[in-house]
Amino acid sequence: MITMKRCNYIVAAVTLVIGVMIAYTSYGYGISMTMFGPGAGFWSFILGVGLIAVAVLIVTDTLRHSEEFTAVKVRIGEKANFEAYKLMLLFGAFVLLLEILGFYLDSFLFMCACMYLLGMRRFSSIISVALVFLAFVFVVFSLSLHIKLPLPIFWS
Repeated sequence: MITMKRCNYIVAAVTLVIGVMIAYTSYGYGISMTMFGPGAGFWSFILGVGLIAVAVLIVTDTLRHSEEFTAVKVRIGEKANFEAYKLMLLFGAFVLLLEILGFYLDSFLFMCACMYLLGMRRFSSIISVALVFLAFVFVVFSLSLHIKLPLPIFWS
């Protein structure tokens, strides 16, 4: 049986690798400040550095509470964990379908499915929350900031 201590180290390692990859890739796009604002890779570089910091915090917390985390056993196949696994698969599907369905349709389906999995059962509430959020995103990013979010493959 695996301990929480080992799980924490695995999560920290994965977070560190992803953070380093994002920071390295973003640095190649340019992170310097110009008279027009930060470079194209600035915010993703900040995200990568943030993930590196989170990995360090996870390791630090695990070292500080080593005995407690060693005592906790993780049962990966336990029924209570399957809800989290479903959300992970749903997020993976969101990422894979983003280029095919486009941001708005993919996000709508993702939000509806997440709300349903988390226990919301009134479809009118699910659909209205998703539509209001996407309307807000459309106004802020498309109309105000003039940022083009990915469109469906059949729209191009």
